Amino acid sequence: MDFVAVVDQAIALLRQRGRLTYRTLQLQFELDEAHLEALKDELIEGQRLVVDAAGRILVWTGGAETLPAAPSSSAPPVPRPATQEAALPQTAPPPAASSTPEAERRQLTVLFCDLIDSTPLASQLDPEDLREVVRAYQETCAKVIARFDGHIAQYLGDGLLVYFGYPLAHEDDAQRAVRAGLGIVEALGPLHTRLTQERGVHLAVRLGIHTGLVVVGEVGGGMRQEQLALGETPNLAARLQGIAAPNTLVISATTLQLLGGVFACQPLGTPLLKGQAQPLAVYRVLYESMARSRLEAVGATGLTPLVGREQEVGLLRERWAQVKDGLGQVVLLSGEAGIGKSRLVQVLKEQVATEPQAWLTPCQCSPYHQNSALYPWIDLLERVALHFDREETSQQKLRKLEGFLVQYGLPLAEAVPLFAALLSLPLTADYAPLPLSPEQQKQQTLHALLTIMLRIAAQQPVLLVMEDLHWVDPSTLELLSLLVDQGPTARILALWTFRPDFSPPWTGRAHLTQVTLNRLPRRLAAEMTGRVAHGKVLPAEVVEQVVAKTDGVPLFVEELTKMVLESGLLQERAEGYELPGPLPPLAIPATLHDSLMARLDRLAAVKPMAQLGATLGREFAYALLQAVSPWDEETLRLGLQQLVEAELLYQRGLPPQATYVFKHALIQDAAYQSLLRSTRQRHHQRIAQV
Repeated sequence: MDFVAVVDQAIALLRQRGRLTYRTLQLQFELDEAHLEALKDELIEGQRLVVDAAGRILVWTGGAETLPAAPSSSAPPVPRPATQEAALPQTAPPPAASSTPEAERRQLTVLFCDLIDSTPLASQLDPEDLREVVRAYQETCAKVIARFDGHIAQYLGDGLLVYFGYPLAHEDDAQRAVRAGLGIVEALGPLHTRLTQERGVHLAVRLGIHTGLVVVGEVGGGMRQEQLALGETPNLAARLQGIAAPNTLVISATTLQLLGGVFACQPLGTPLLKGQAQPLAVYRVLYESMARSRLEAVGATGLTPLVGREQEVGLLRERWAQVKDGLGQVVLLSGEAGIGKSRLVQVLKEQVATEPQAWLTPCQCSPYHQNSALYPWIDLLERVALHFDREETSQQKLRKLEGFLVQYGLPLAEAVPLFAALLSLPLTADYAPLPLSPEQQKQQTLHALLTIMLRIAAQQPVLLVMEDLHWVDPSTLELLSLLVDQGPTARILALWTFRPDFSPPWTGRAHLTQVTLNRLPRRLAAEMTGRVAHGKVLPAEVVEQVVAKTDGVPLFVEELTKMVLESGLLQERAEGYELPGPLPPLAIPATLHDSLMARLDRLAAVKPMAQLGATLGREFAYALLQAVSPWDEETLRLGLQQLVEAELLYQRGLPPQATYVFKHALIQDAAYQSLLRSTRQRHHQRIAQV
């Protein structure tokens, strides 16, 4: 695809979605930094269709012209002359929705934020002064929300209605919403202090969050049209905000279930909210816990036993034995989301934790900190090495840092300013800032971190875990490359995990092993359902449907089995579970919905094609899709090619004899269920006419 075609597709995507992060554009079109900068310049300066927001997001401001979209009527597609198809360029963009995309059904996490006592504030201030205060409050909130890719749907006077999961879903939208809520409370602290000093104004907010099903699409008329979510979810978020104490965040039990235990929450009982027939369990979010993943949060006792990974566990233990014998090793563990990378790493971590002479170094890359230099190392130092407490002063933290650096023989005059800058600690009068350029400071910091790791490894074997390299920042990647170069000479087992969209820059090393985790065969997936049920026998039809829908992805098996056990469909007996009635089709668990929609949203330009394919079934023929689709042949082939390259579909044969299969049954379900019922009916009518 040439660059002009990339520009065209980026414009189509931004017109449809309204806003996209630079990272999304980079992943969607596989751009390096230079091409990303060129695309930004073309869209912002050349075409003048978007504006930059917070240095991370492009926001659509362009006109309302449309691109081809699926027709809303049930009429069959109009045949196109062969000469017209032949004239299409090879880089014709895949199908894109119009600037007014059709409404969708989707799971959404809604945050409602309201300024407390705004009426007394209005009587206290001149209207012009009030406007400045409200704008400062809104801008502060917007910066925090943008950091977590939230979408401000409406400014409601002194309130904000914010969506997480639209226009782009993320696999952790509920966590993003809660982090944004806590971040707003924290960010408004300095603003409150300043406004109190300058104007005698007191600022406080209440926040509520709920997750649930909505229909999101265009509402309004004339010149006033908005993309809004309709349903009970926004109303409940507003009701939860109404019962929150000043500067606190209240969430529903549904949202709590999606947080994976990574936040400390306080139960607030089961109040009867206005407009609700039944009381609802609600919780106040206190702070983010020290756990950095779902596995850390549940602890070893809450984990489902590992199934079918004996060979991989044996390899990891063998590499660890080699490290203890003095031969450093690097293991690169790759696989799709939910395949069990972290669970496999956990097995080795548990073993190493029992060995008194070993040093365990757990690091985690974060989707929120891809542009924060050395974030995994900062997090490691603060949580594991230095044990920083949120109540400690900067001076107390600096004393801990000094003790740590002395322990590994680094000169304090040089090392303390480096690490203080890394950890955002102010220097005392005992130290002078180093006269270094930013690049020199980075290089010296990298070498200081490397020196510490090598000196630890000289004393004891080290397990250095770095998870989720698909979210790694460039500086961390540079440090990892230095560690790979040192590999054979240091007693370090570097165990790094990533998804298939990350391409490791290290190859052809004798001390490097690459492992790709595959899906479980049906027999082991069935065995895993019994493990999730704590050894109790599940009805055969339940096991069959769980295995069929989960395609051997361990996380899918676990979550779908848990959903069945909690649904009330089964009756528990001493020896197992019974199914007293017919088994309905199993729905997508709420815990997986955001992750599945995120995969579809990343392919927004061809998402309508995936949805139409999902209407045809798990497997469909090219000829049938072509017969019911509104797109010309070249566009159809390019769109299907993009879905295959993204591994949303598998392909057998070549068009027009090709057959396509959704890689995951749950992806097909998510694509189909995101369609409005009326849209599904139109698709089925078109299919029936073929």
